[in-house]
Parts: sequence; structure tokens; C-alpha cells
Amino acid sequence: MSWLTFKLSVKKGFLWLKTYWYFPVVLVYSFVLWLVFRKNVSAAVGVLEIRSDSYKKQIDVINESHAAEKKEKEHLNKVFDETIKKVETELKKKNEVLDKNKKKRIKEIVEKHSDEPQELAYLVKEAFGFEVVE
Repeated sequence: MSWLTFKLSVKKGFLWLKTYWYFPVVLVYSFVLWLVFRKNVSAAVGVLEIRSDSYKKQIDVINESHAAEKKEKEHLNKVFDETIKKVETELKKKNEVLDKNKKKRIKEIVEKHSDEPQELAYLVKEAFGFEVVE
């Protein structure tokens, strides 16, 4: 190999290295990782398995909390609908109409006291002047 050929090869190599520098970096990085972790492959696999299990548990907790929220919302809607029907029945007896403000007030009462039927009945009685009887 002559000196000119060697010089041309070095220039082309340097230009390629300057343009595609990340290939050699990735190769060197991979080699270093292989040297460091070749003895601890089982530890690395164990860490990955633990992380995977943790992820699955977190997803399960999120799904369970979503289901509980959905169930609670359905319960609130059911209680609200029942209360609205009872209030409308009582208002029809008095020849009154349930307007938006009254519905809004009923919704507030139901949201705050849906788990306390006695308190719910008392607040509806106070707000509208009659008692809701089951």
C-alpha cells in the first residue's frame, strides 16, 4: 500500500467517522455494557422481572380504583334519579314544577349526603317543605 492510498483511506475514514459518529459510539457502549453485565445477567433479568411485576400491580390498582369510582358514580346517579322522581311526585301533589335551580339543589344534596339516608331525607324536607318517604 502506498502512502497516497493510506492517506486517502484515512481521510475517507475520518469523514465517515465525522458523519456517522454514533455507530462507533453505540458499538463501544454495547461492548462496555457487555463487559460489565456479563457476570450479572441473572441480576439484570431479576430487576426486569420485579419492575414488570410492579407495573402489573400498579395497573391492577388503577383498574380497581376506576371500577370503584364508576360504581360510586352509578350509585350517585341512581340515588339522584330516585330522589328527583320522589320530589317531582310531591311537587305534582302541590301543583308545582321542578325547575333547574331545584334540580341543582337536589343534586348538591345527593352528592354530599348519598351515604346518609336520614340526613338526605331531612335536607330534602328542609329545602322543599315536605318529607321523602320510602
